[in-house]
Amino acid sequence: MIVTFYFFISWVLIGLFLFNRIHRHASVKEVTLLFLLCCLINTNTYIGLFDTFKWMKTTTDTDLYIATLIFKNVFVPLLMCCFTLLIYRSPWNKKIQFFSLFSFITVSSDLINEYKGMYTFKQWNIFYTFLYFSIFLLVLLLTLKWYRGLDPCSRGEKNVVD
Repeated sequence: MIVTFYFFISWVLIGLFLFNRIHRHASVKEVTLLFLLCCLINTNTYIGLFDTFKWMKTTTDTDLYIATLIFKNVFVPLLMCCFTLLIYRSPWNKKIQFFSLFSFITVSSDLINEYKGMYTFKQWNIFYTFLYFSIFLLVLLLTLKWYRGLDPCSRGEKNVVD
């Protein structure tokens, strides 16, 4: 059941991702940068911190383990990229609403995962999850701002010759 849930939600996020791309809110390079950076940070966090320091114990049940892999390798990067693009291009009042929705989704998905037995935490709580995903989102927003600042056409410069 949880595998189907995360597969469906990831599929919806891919649709939202394509919708953002269709309306030209982000270039293919920006989307690729965000997604690859998301995968890099998230994978190294789960392997480097949680497995090394044994802060998280992942299930050995096959269905739940597949759901865990879909969650941390597909769902989280897509969710982070979608909200990065939504927050980046929105006015301040919408940014606060999107961040609140993002916080609710991340904390509730973590609670669902623990309730279903996908993993259990040691020396970790919901506030740390909220803090981790908030800092993660901030890093992605700063990276997107930095990357968009590299484009000479976005700064108003014309006919830049190498």
